[in-house]
Amino acid sequence: MGTVLHASGWTVESVWLDRDGTGPRSWNRVVDPWGGERWCTTSQLQELLHRHGLDIGDLQFASAPRRGSGGGDKCE
Repeated sequence: MGTVLHASGWTVESVWLDRDGTGPRSWNRVVDPWGGERWCTTSQLQELLHRHGLDIGDLQFASAPRRGSGGGDKCE
């Protein structure tokens, strides 16, 4: 699994693959807010996001899941 980022319902996972027989390079698996999935290069991703009013800079890491409030995980 690669790096997973999110913005306004979009999910982007960046991975290093040879998807087109030209050798390994960076590809992005993109899932749009409507559930559609596609693979694209970084420049294609940027164009896709721009068409929907977003920019690559809008993508952020997901927040880590919150742990239970049992008190056992507190720092001392």
